[in-house]
Order: sequence, then C-alpha cells, then structure tokens
Amino acid sequence: MTAKPAPSKESARLRLYMLSILLDIVVLGLAFALANFAVLHSLWGEPGKPHGLIMFAMIAPVYALLAINGGVYGIRMIGNPRASAVKAIWSLVQAAMLTLIIIFLGKIAEQLSRLTFLVGLLLSAGGLYAARYLIERIALRLVGEVPHITVLLVDGVEIETPREAHRIDATAIGVDPARRDAGMAERLAEGIGGAERVVVACPPERIADWRVALTALSAKGEILVPEMRRFAPAKVSAFDDHPTIVVAGGPLLFRDRLLKRLLDLAICVPAIILLGPILIGAAVAVRLSGPGPVFFRQQRLGKDARPFMILKFRTMHTALTDQSAEKLTEKDDPRVTRVGAFLRRSSIDELPQLFNVLKGDMSIVGPRPHAPAAKAAESLYWEVDERYWARHCIKPGMTGLAQVRGHRGPTDRHEDLINRLQSDLEYVTNWSIWRDLRIIVATLGVLAHDNAF
Repeated sequence: MTAKPAPSKESARLRLYMLSILLDIVVLGLAFALANFAVLHSLWGEPGKPHGLIMFAMIAPVYALLAINGGVYGIRMIGNPRASAVKAIWSLVQAAMLTLIIIFLGKIAEQLSRLTFLVGLLLSAGGLYAARYLIERIALRLVGEVPHITVLLVDGVEIETPREAHRIDATAIGVDPARRDAGMAERLAEGIGGAERVVVACPPERIADWRVALTALSAKGEILVPEMRRFAPAKVSAFDDHPTIVVAGGPLLFRDRLLKRLLDLAICVPAIILLGPILIGAAVAVRLSGPGPVFFRQQRLGKDARPFMILKFRTMHTALTDQSAEKLTEKDDPRVTRVGAFLRRSSIDELPQLFNVLKGDMSIVGPRPHAPAAKAAESLYWEVDERYWARHCIKPGMTGLAQVRGHRGPTDRHEDLINRLQSDLEYVTNWSIWRDLRIIVATLGVLAHDNAF
C-alpha cells in the first residue's frame, strides 16, 4: 500500500504556536484583572492607578519571549501538559523577576500594588497550568491531524514500526539513494511530508548512499545501525532502543526558522515599498530594451532540493535566453542586452527576488539557488562534491556568505564551486540571526562587483 504523506508540519505548528501564545496572553490578562478585583475591588484598579493593566502590559511580552525561547509551545508539548506547564510557569517566574528589576530601576514600586502583583502571579501560574490541558483538548480540532515528527524510511529490510513513527517504504515513494540527482532529492522531500526527524532502516551496503541523500533535507537525518547496539553507550542517538548515526543535523529549530522568517518579512516588505521606484524604472527600461517579457523566470533548487521558479529582471535577448542554465553568463556575453549589463553590474536584476522571499521560496540570506543543469567546468554541481546536497537543508537566499566573500561569477573550474560550497556549509553549520544581519550589512558593499556579469 502506498504511504500516505504526512500533513504540512510548518502550517500545523504555526497554528499551534499562535493559538498557545494567544491563550497564554489571555490567561495573564484575566489573572491580573481578577487580582485587581480581589485586592482593589475593581477589574482595572483605583481611578488613575490601573495596577493590573500596567503589570499585565509589562509582564506579558517578556513572558511570551521567554516562553517561545524556552520551548513552551509546539507539537511536542501536545500530549505532555505537565511538562509544558512546568516550562510555562518557569518562564513566568523569569518574567516576574525581570519585571521586578524594571520596576525597581524605574522607581515606580511605590506607585503599584505589591499584593496585586503577587496575587496576579499566583492566578497566572494556576491559569497557565490549566491552559495546558485546555490547549490539548482543542488543538486537534483547530489544527487538524498533528503531523508526524518522526518518519521511519524503510529500504529493503524488515523492522517493526514503533507507535510514535510514521512508516514509509522507500520504493513506494520512488526513492533510490544511489541516484544522486535533483529528481531523487525532490521525491525524497515530498515523500517524507515535512517530518522533522527521518530514520532510515537499510542494508549496510546502502548506508553510504543514504548518508548523502539525507543531507539535502531540512529534517534531522539518521541511519539505523542495529549492529552498533554492542557499542552503547558510544551511540550518537537512538531510535526505539536502536543506536543510530546522525548524518544530517537539520540546522534550524522551528523557533529559529520562525525568527528567520520574521526577519525576512521585516526586511523584504519595507524594501519592496522603498525600492518601488527602482523596480518600476528597471521594468520600464527592460521593456524598452527589446521584445520579450520584463521578468525572467527559471527553475532553481530550493530548500529540501524542491524546485521553485526564481524571479529576475530579464537581462538577455529573448531569443538567446538559456532557461536551463547549461551555459552560465560570461564577461561581455553577447546574449546580454545593454540594459541587462547595467542591471547585472548593479545587482538590480536580482531585486524581483524580494517577491520570492515574500512568497516563502527564498530567504534574504542563505546559499544562492542554482539551476539543476548548472555546471562547474563540464560537471554538474553535485558531481563535483557530494557535500553539495547539504546546502539545501535551508532556504536559498538573495545574498549569502559566499557572495560577500567575493565568490561570484562563472564556475569555469571545480574550485569555483568548491569555494562557494565551503562558505555555504559554514553558514549552514554556524547559523545565527546576528550573522544574517552582518551578511546583510556586508552585502551593501558588494552590490557592484567585478564578477557580476
């Protein structure tokens, strides 16, 4: 029987996050309003002294940030309300301590009711505990089926499937790890359906192939090695009491991906508005430069090696456009129009990718997306270095570490690709939101580049 793909993890988790955060904020608001009523016999406090309202406004955003960072929310907390409650109350304690510091430094302690603050905290703690059970009852109705966190991918071996895993047969989804091409990577990503952890059970002779195949996923990839049980506790990880070798890290946690997405939106939306005149001017110039569309669309490999259509201003004569990117652009390339040459030198041709970022196919910062047919010398990129697929475990970017280091232009030699790959893997391994910001600032200095043609 063909395996049924799991529902989208990202959309389900986002809805769970929003629901849980909203419920906790409501709980805090009600708790401090009731504290005011109990202590001062008014929901909002004495005239001119809305104690509960002020306390709620101070503690709620601090609590929300600490709770998100502390792992209070998410699919893993569904079915484990006590653990979630402990994390939530600990976040509340931390938020209370920070709020007290703010009150002390702001010299407003005498203006607020201490008893209201204490009663509000106690009511909040009880409310947060009760909310964990409430969210468990209503989450599945609002979210639908919770996607499987763990997928057991079986390739030619017999193994029992534990209750917490979703079993998928590799042949049923048409995946052969020995075929290291873009089509195979896409089928693998589609087949696992957005799981966060992929455990492969395969014969020993297939381990090397699966090691390479799993690196293209944004999920954590592991290979089941029952023979390693005798070496425990030297195991790297474990699945259903079987030791596993972790071969792919899935570099960003969900909250990291959420933070990175918020940064993308915070930059691309204002950028589209502020750069609107440049976008319109470039579009008019391209339209007047000759017959053909204003925009150039081309298939590129994105996160999980899934294909997407990248958007750029057309810079070549329509009849000479290379949709497959089998021949990369060269210096003084006769295919490039005069307007296109200027757009390329100034990197204005890349600005329409802000809409790719807005759509969610790309990020502001990440490895640059490549076309499936792109080559270094006469070799496809993944034929040059098997580590190539590891750069697809994160969204591609408009700019990246390789670009700010000057690794741009044609890939006439294998070394040209390897230099970029080294930077991409370094970025993926050592990602942080601060590094994204530094790369964005550094990009401003390399918008015009000798290799941008």
